[in-house]
Amino acid sequence: MKQKLLLTLVLLFLMVLPVSLLAQAKAVKTTSTLVYGKYGCTASKYRNGSVEYTPRGTFTISPNGKYTYNGFEKPSSGTFVVDKNGNLLFKEGYFDGGKAEKIDRPNKFFLVFPTIPDNRWTCGLIENK
Repeated sequence: MKQKLLLTLVLLFLMVLPVSLLAQAKAVKTTSTLVYGKYGCTASKYRNGSVEYTPRGTFTISPNGKYTYNGFEKPSSGTFVVDKNGNLLFKEGYFDGGKAEKIDRPNKFFLVFPTIPDNRWTCGLIENK
């Protein structure tokens, strides 16, 4: 009887362990490491047969959940959170209601927000904190 119980426990352990490890591996894949620092942004527009690139300033993200956009004479500040996919969701400030969507290149985002003048900006890390 004790041997059956022990065998059952071992088999249960061996069945649960791979599922647990798989769940941990998936969690590691979906989380991303956000690099805090200054990101430079550029708008691109197709005009007259070529693409025009227009600098749109920089924003800085800090580990305390705050950001500052430096595209105006007076900087605009707000807060952000990082979702499970590594995207930045902004509240308050110039980017209020916006989202910086993580793309397949390291430390790069597509940024959209309600008051954006030109559809979408591409932003990339230019200085680590």
